Amino acid sequence: MKKLILLCFLITSCSFTSDLENSFDSQISAGVIEPSYSSSKTLQAERGLIQGDYIIKYAYGTMDVSSSSFESKKNAYKNLIKSYEGVVTSIYKSTNYQGLSQINIVASIPSDEFDNFITDIESIKKLSDLNINSNDVTVQVLDINSRIKSLDREKLSLEEIKKDAVTTSEKLEVQFQLRDVNEQLEVLVNQKEYYMMSVSYSEISMSIREGSGISLFSWNYYVQRALSWLESLIGLIVSSFIFLFPLFILYFIYKKFVKKEFS
Repeated sequence: MKKLILLCFLITSCSFTSDLENSFDSQISAGVIEPSYSSSKTLQAERGLIQGDYIIKYAYGTMDVSSSSFESKKNAYKNLIKSYEGVVTSIYKSTNYQGLSQINIVASIPSDEFDNFITDIESIKKLSDLNINSNDVTVQVLDINSRIKSLDREKLSLEEIKKDAVTTSEKLEVQFQLRDVNEQLEVLVNQKEYYMMSVSYSEISMSIREGSGISLFSWNYYVQRALSWLESLIGLIVSSFIFLFPLFILYFIYKKFVKKEFS
């Protein structure tokens, strides 16, 4: 019985190597991840893959707006995300010492509309900077497909062996191997789902900053600067008082008692 199980593993491991090589020539029909968007297929049969259909895109951008238009530009950007059926995944807002706001919005946009979305942002406000990156995961995806197919074959072989098992120890040994195969399959399926989601949606992180180039016309800017200066002045006065008050007490004691005693 043990020899039969060992033979089964040797056969399936050999089939895994063969499947992995064949996956680079054509996508396997069983269990292949189909991309959720259409893109030109540039797989090269010779010497592996150069660039494929499974590409993860992400971008970082900055938009500088005036104080008077900060809220309207922020809402326009959020509405643009909705119009592309995107999803806002996180929002972080902060205010600097001048009282000027900055909001960072992270959103996921359908990958097939990502380039159009980037172009339409410029209709709201020209971006101060934009950085777009991409990661080709075609090799990883095809490798996962091949490994899943190999493990499925191994699982079927073990299930057949389990039917022929006679003793309890033989059944338990096969059951242990089946559990290990199922755990590996679960990990691969989770990886597959992660790549599917990452390929289907592209992430963009946009920082919208208030106050660029509008300080001469922003009352809020001058008020905050005045308050900042007043705060610094009060701090200086309090610090001076804390430092000079003990000296004043010592001078008073010296003048009242010590100098009078020597006179």
